[in-house]
Amino acid sequence: MRGNLLAALLGLLVVLAAGKEDLGFQNFSLTQFSGMWYEIALASNLEHQSSSPRRKVGAVIVEQDGPHLSLTSVSDHMNLCMKEKNQAVKGDAPGKFKIPLESGGKEVIVVATDYKTYAIMNIILNRGGKPSSVLKLYSRTLEHNEKATEKFVEKAVEQGLSVSNVQLLTKDLTCVNLLS
Repeated sequence: MRGNLLAALLGLLVVLAAGKEDLGFQNFSLTQFSGMWYEIALASNLEHQSSSPRRKVGAVIVEQDGPHLSLTSVSDHMNLCMKEKNQAVKGDAPGKFKIPLESGGKEVIVVATDYKTYAIMNIILNRGGKPSSVLKLYSRTLEHNEKATEKFVEKAVEQGLSVSNVQLLTKDLTCVNLLS
């Protein structure tokens, strides 16, 4: 049932202006990547991620801070809005960043982006020596981009997730408004 509903929603998504195809990350541009990104979908097989059927839209503001990235994010975590400020350092490849945390840290990998409309990021959480990941689709606007959503589902399946693990987030701006 949930898979059928998702398939129906994917069929009804509004198409935004198509940007360039994925750019090679040899030339990943922090300047172009900086700015506001709305978290509009996620894919995960982690129980606490998939058990919240009405998750609110989240957001992240990405700013270049010298050789680092300054990240201010808000997200719906089990129906509570969580705001985080982190400093990320460049990883060992273009489009890859590490966020050192006392609890083990996060690694953020930009999987695909056109800089103008969408970005797909894999967030790898390292807690208790066991890594887990959440794939997230970000957009410059609150509207869903059909082409980006299709690419997101494709990337989720490539990572061993199913279409039923993909969740489109509710356009509830409660969490996003914390960035104001």
